[in-house]
Amino acid sequence: MFSQKQIEKYKRTKYTRELERFLNRIVSYISKDKELDKEHFKKYVDEIFKPLEDIEKVRFNSPYLIHLESFVEKSANLPTSDMEMDDIKKEILHSANQLQKTKRKKNFNNQKHKGKHFD
Repeated sequence: MFSQKQIEKYKRTKYTRELERFLNRIVSYISKDKELDKEHFKKYVDEIFKPLEDIEKVRFNSPYLIHLESFVEKSANLPTSDMEMDDIKKEILHSANQLQKTKRKKNFNNQKHKGKHFD
């Protein structure tokens, strides 16, 4: 019914969407102006990481998706570290910012010589 290529694309898309959903949820949770408790944060991270455990991992070639996957793995392990909550918050926000820079970088190409016609 579906070709192998279509199945792989579906798995890749599903995995990518869950990774981005994790990114958006953790950044919005951290960005709220409430006092963060490490126990509540750990429960929240476990809760939002649960859908990723059910999805088959896919190998990526894109730098953005590779960084996204490493961000999610690192963020999921931060609550169990011995870092303070303020340091965890700074680390997550900094990593998310770097990730967005990586994502935007692929959209900007140097147009200096493209499409130029010489007389």
